[in-house]
Amino acid sequence: MCAHDHLSRRKAVARAPQLRFDNGVAELAAPAPGQRSYRWLAAPLVAFALFALTAGLLANHNPRPKGYFRLFFSDPIHLKAGFATAVVVLACFQLFTAAWIFRKLPWRKPAWVNPVHRWSGRLAFACTLPVAYHCIFKLGFRDPSNRVLAHSLLGCGAYGAFAAKVTIVRLHRFPRPVLPLAGGLLFAVLIGAWYTSALWLYRHDTAAAAAPAKSSPIPAGANATAGAAVFKSAGCGSCHTMKAAGAGGQIGPNLDEVRPDFETARAMVERGGGGMPPFGGQLTRQQIRDVAAFVAKNAGFR
Repeated sequence: MCAHDHLSRRKAVARAPQLRFDNGVAELAAPAPGQRSYRWLAAPLVAFALFALTAGLLANHNPRPKGYFRLFFSDPIHLKAGFATAVVVLACFQLFTAAWIFRKLPWRKPAWVNPVHRWSGRLAFACTLPVAYHCIFKLGFRDPSNRVLAHSLLGCGAYGAFAAKVTIVRLHRFPRPVLPLAGGLLFAVLIGAWYTSALWLYRHDTAAAAAPAKSSPIPAGANATAGAAVFKSAGCGSCHTMKAAGAGGQIGPNLDEVRPDFETARAMVERGGGGMPPFGGQLTRQQIRDVAAFVAKNAGFR
């Protein structure tokens, strides 16, 4: 037999199905398929771009005044923060079980780890849906500050990263580092989105609760009549309910129920807090004083 025939025979044997013995019984086992080249990374990258851009385009609108829900939370903003926190907790559990699956932990992997890992990921995705509904279809893509802009971008990127990871899982046979890197990217984006929204909100809630209660009168230099026009032009009614202003927003607190005094309203408008963005860079100091006077004088008016 010539060398060429011998080489051809070896290749044919390598490609042929092999016998595998299990408990003394011979079974026919097909050879493992080959690994995909790195050129296949174009597929998850396209999925990332497609889903992230779609989320951004759908969110390209001004805040809408109706259609919010809060379940058992105090308002839709805290609902978003609560579900986002649940997503992060589940993402941490996903990271833990993934390390177990890839045998990076010192314990033997039990059979339940893989299905629990899959179902915790599905539950995490389900928890993102109330957040996405309010962010994409109600609040819209917003950029009143660097923090809010970063949160908007990370929120869109989270769905892009999720789509990229699912694409990698479904297509199989990517080079070994690809799936862990995709999972790490998704985890990092989720943490970033949570850090710039829920954690920021909880910190401001704690600071507001620690602040001493006080009541301040409306100063002579504040014009409540002019503040009514500021309330309308700044879009306060898209977030707050206030009968005197004809506003029925459901995002933030009902001003007729809260009835803030002048200084509380002024500080919230200027510095933001509790999910409300700061308006100190958009309104003049006099406008802030005027709108605070309007709210303090008319909130709760019947």
